[in-house]
Amino acid sequence: MNILILLIGVIISLTYFMSFVWEMKQEKKRKEDELMDDKNYYTRNLLPKPKKHYQKRIKNYNWKNEK
Repeated sequence: MNILILLIGVIISLTYFMSFVWEMKQEKKRKEDELMDDKNYYTRNLLPKPKKHYQKRIKNYNWKNEK
C-alpha cells in the first residue's frame, strides 16, 4: 500500500514538473516569435536617432596669438 501511494506521488510530481517545463518552452518560443515578427517593430524598439552634423562649423581651439 505504501509503495502504491509513493508511485502515485511520483507520477503526480513528474506530471507537474513536465507541464512546468513545457510551459517554459512555450513562453520562450512565444517571445522568440514576437521578436522575429516585423509587425510593430518601430513601436517596440524606439531608439533615439543620433544627431547628424550637430556642429556645422569647425571651431578654432588654438588660443595662442601668433604674430
